[in-house]
Amino acid sequence: METLGLATHRRCGGRARGPGGKGLSGWHMIFGAGETWECKPDAGALIVSPAEEQLMEPHDAFADDMNLAEGFARYEAHVTEPVTRLLASWAGLRTFSPDRTLVLGPDPTDPSFVWCAGQGGYGMQSSPAAGQLIADLLNAKTPAIDAGDVAALKPDRFR
Repeated sequence: METLGLATHRRCGGRARGPGGKGLSGWHMIFGAGETWECKPDAGALIVSPAEEQLMEPHDAFADDMNLAEGFARYEAHVTEPVTRLLASWAGLRTFSPDRTLVLGPDPTDPSFVWCAGQGGYGMQSSPAAGQLIADLLNAKTPAIDAGDVAALKPDRFR
């Protein structure tokens, strides 16, 4: 079976106290210009990420201290209070297809294998619709989305 050109990229982040010790429940996710950093509230703290996509082989990912420091420095350039201590850090791998679009459907060479890949870090947002499409395809139902969109997601587009 082919890999379809899928590639993994690491993204890391850290949790820190919010500026001024104020509540963060009303905050939204914030992206820096050009997506050079991002932050969002999380369980009374703030997750800050350098929003990096570092290409690497699949492995047990770990946060890179230099990437974290760069991301927090970019974040701090836009707020009034520096981050003095991390509460925790994390890293994860995000999988992208060559065209950075989801890969959904039966494998072109082995239809018993069904692809649901390439979410690129947006799996939480895309999984309900992706799961519904996969279920429709497996149960020979007409998908609710446009046939052209279904075709644009098929694994055979990389052949």
